[in-house]
Amino acid sequence: MRVAYAVRVIKNLRIQMADGITLAADLHMPEAPGFRGPAIIEYTPYHKGNNAAYGPRATRYPFFASQGYVFVNVDIRGTGDSEGFNDSPSSPQEVQDSLAVIRWCAEQPWCDGNVGMIGISYTAGVCYDAARLAPPELKAVVLCQMCSDWYAGMACPGGSLRLFAMENFAPLMAAYNFAPPDPELLGEQWEAVWRQRLDHSKPWSLAYIDNLQDGPFWQSRLLRDQHERVKAATFLIAGWSDWYGDDMLHTYAKLQCPKRVIVGPWTHNYPENAWPLPRMNDRYECLRWFDKYLKGLDTDPAQPLEREPPVVVFVRDYTAPAPLRRTDAGYFRCEPTWPPCAATQSWELGSQGSLSLVEPGNKKPVAAGSDSFVYRPDVGIAAGRYAIGQFTPGWGMADDQRLDEGLSLVYTTPGLDRPAEVIGVPRVRLYYQASAGTTFLSVKLCDVAPDGTSVLVSKALLNLTHRDAPTAPSPLLAGQVYLLDLPLQAVAYRFASGHRVRLMFSGADVLNAWPTPQAYTASLHHGPGQASCLELPLVGPSGLSGPSWRPSEFEPLPQDQVPAPDYEVSRDLIGATLTCSYKTNSGVGVNRSRYTVSLKHPEAASVTSDYTYDMHRPGWHCQVYAKCITESDAHSMRHTAQTLITVNGAAYWQKTWSTSAARVHW
Repeated sequence: MRVAYAVRVIKNLRIQMADGITLAADLHMPEAPGFRGPAIIEYTPYHKGNNAAYGPRATRYPFFASQGYVFVNVDIRGTGDSEGFNDSPSSPQEVQDSLAVIRWCAEQPWCDGNVGMIGISYTAGVCYDAARLAPPELKAVVLCQMCSDWYAGMACPGGSLRLFAMENFAPLMAAYNFAPPDPELLGEQWEAVWRQRLDHSKPWSLAYIDNLQDGPFWQSRLLRDQHERVKAATFLIAGWSDWYGDDMLHTYAKLQCPKRVIVGPWTHNYPENAWPLPRMNDRYECLRWFDKYLKGLDTDPAQPLEREPPVVVFVRDYTAPAPLRRTDAGYFRCEPTWPPCAATQSWELGSQGSLSLVEPGNKKPVAAGSDSFVYRPDVGIAAGRYAIGQFTPGWGMADDQRLDEGLSLVYTTPGLDRPAEVIGVPRVRLYYQASAGTTFLSVKLCDVAPDGTSVLVSKALLNLTHRDAPTAPSPLLAGQVYLLDLPLQAVAYRFASGHRVRLMFSGADVLNAWPTPQAYTASLHHGPGQASCLELPLVGPSGLSGPSWRPSEFEPLPQDQVPAPDYEVSRDLIGATLTCSYKTNSGVGVNRSRYTVSLKHPEAASVTSDYTYDMHRPGWHCQVYAKCITESDAHSMRHTAQTLITVNGAAYWQKTWSTSAARVHW
């Protein structure tokens, strides 16, 4: 019979690194004399003391402790209550520190030598960074909503600067990296620790602008090609409404260790608290994973992990699109492998916007021809924030794609005579031609309902100078026809009978990718010898029973009580500009952004964003305000980051950093 322990909390324990710097850790551990068991580490740049602001996340640590684990929540070097400084994301020093933390945990009298790690987003990435180095003490990891390629996944998907990096992540980390340690926890030394941080840390956004090409900086942080090195049992959790689902499925397919993956409809959060519904009690599933690989037991002997299919994906059905969506229709499907066994169905692009099924013996080939679109930097307002969603409660999801159709090339199938279940990685093979050397291509796969509503199913983004490899960009030759073989994001989606499949092509994804500077016209060719086509991986019935999960303990708020952000897209019809602005409040800080593109001057785009982070203690209030301005012209990208700090309303410290980069191949 399992014992539920009372929980003891130890705040701000110090872990010494090889160079003498100490990292700060909070421990949640069983309240039991002589307890000895496995440790689970969360290693974060987001200040371990902030977690209470994230509601259900704060209850995860005592949950694992109550189940016989020591949960160790650690601030990475130069953040939170740790000493030192931090000048770039995912630095080699950060990775070495994580290995030291793993060894330290394994050597403690309360640890039996078995260590696990868990994280979401950045904190999942640092777990995986440690796992690829295979420290012998690290036996299991749980990774939620992670990317294994900083450049392609976070900074420049498809080879173009991602707006989110400048709108949110830039000011967020320019605030967090300069915020003070907690004076109540560090005592007299807190200001000296803070001053070292202020003197030496840098905003992470500088590294983004200084490394707009996929070179040594990003390659030194690349995890994507090192999956075979991971020995720890790896449990991945992803969401179709997040921006890393595709990456995590790729990671799963390449891993050679014990592994499991679950992909739900969720945004960038743990599934127990994520949108859209349905939710999952993921902490119980994580407990099962840690019990198996850190303790060697089954949480529920009647339901052993090894008897369950290792792949579970949520197959989405048609759901009316909305920027703030509460629920996705669909079902969870189990598979023995990823990608599952599928038959490829091909649809060929043709004249007058047709998508024709490629069938053996078809005696009516598609006629030779081409279709063109004129590049406009304002296309993509219906695409939503990158990869169909952002954070809880999932605002900024894709809207009805008809909003973008009039400015795109559109190809559509006839109504389907039977349902089509697509699971895997769709692809397009395109014969592409453009009149400029630097162009961009947005590809959208859509589900069109009988009433004409168009739902975004999957997408692909590509800076065409990266058509061969992101590490070796080269300009297009104007007028030359190129064959592109382009994977879309992985998908699990069921097209209903009577619905139509649609492909949309344009030269911009305005809410997600920095616009290219040159005016141009692009063409897609079709017909004999230049057959552009869509390939869909079709599956039949699974043959496996669906999963049996415990429901989430956290009931979603009623729709009218969801704390939606301020979010607006507007046009200046005289000045010919489009502006996207938003304001969000995470409970820890306030993020605002204003992003503008120009139809007359596509080279001239700008983002002004800020983040305000407040810390309150009795008789003490520190506010860290960070502002970032990113702007471009035909020749360069310029970025300024500024951090201003007040204590009890009086100015305490401020600094401004600037950098720029030439516009080469983007």
